[in-house]
Amino acid sequence: MVMALITLSLNAQTINEVIESFNAGAAEVTAGNFEAAITNFESTIEQATTLGAEGDEMKAKAEGQIPPLYYRMAMDTYKAKDIPGAIAKFEETVVACDKYGNEDVKGKSLKYIPQLYNSNGNTQLKAGDFEGAIASFDKAVEYKPDYARAIYGKGLVYRKQKDQGNMVATLEQAIEVGNAANPVDDKTVAAATKILKDGFVNAGKLAFKDENYADAISNFESSFKYDPENAEAYYLISVIHGRQGDFDKAVESATKALEYEDDDAAKKAKIYYELGNAHVGLVEYDKACAAFKNCLVEPYTASVKHQMDNVLKCQ
Repeated sequence: MVMALITLSLNAQTINEVIESFNAGAAEVTAGNFEAAITNFESTIEQATTLGAEGDEMKAKAEGQIPPLYYRMAMDTYKAKDIPGAIAKFEETVVACDKYGNEDVKGKSLKYIPQLYNSNGNTQLKAGDFEGAIASFDKAVEYKPDYARAIYGKGLVYRKQKDQGNMVATLEQAIEVGNAANPVDDKTVAAATKILKDGFVNAGKLAFKDENYADAISNFESSFKYDPENAEAYYLISVIHGRQGDFDKAVESATKALEYEDDDAAKKAKIYYELGNAHVGLVEYDKACAAFKNCLVEPYTASVKHQMDNVLKCQ
């Protein structure tokens, strides 16, 4: 009888201590001291566990408090614009959710984490921390494999590093992932496509200027993968073929350029000029006359009139 009474007394004292620990944690929450609150709730869980079934209710209550507190700390850090700190806090929240159980809070945290890694990567990119930026973009994709924007960001890093091979491969991956998203990430797809198109076109123009015609054509043709209706690229290819005496290909490219050119009269005039010269090279004078009639504007007027009146005898 005496031993039984002593045991009951000890158990009562212990459950009271568990309740006191929980209440202390609740008081810290009210005071906004979330880390201290978590410490108290963890102590509550430890004490309640020693009681077995008698402590299960208090243990469950304490466990239920911890993940939301981690989430609140993460949100506070995020609102303070401490991106690296917020990443760490949200990751701690996910760990707490796995340990104590809270799928709702875990899901919310997992939405923030890849966005924050992407944001951090952009900041690092601007600061010239390319290694750190790649690591951040990779983490964003690790959490969200279909995150086209983070893949795009990594492509921008390679662009800054002038790593053509990795840039092209990564931006193409961004396009693929963006197109597969639901809904399609049109903004990222368009941005990545433009960079690739412009990159190849600009490289083609530089090679053209240096009279490195093989590289120029190669780059222009590569650009068609991202913009198959680039009139300017077709026009420059036509010019190259004309200079090389390959007039059939010059006609073919000039015709494509006219097909895709808008209603800009000056741009069309220069294409017709190349087309006319190519037909002259092929001794197709009627077609040459028809082409030249469309480019009687400066700076082609004198050259065209000479051809039409003295060489071709156009009617």
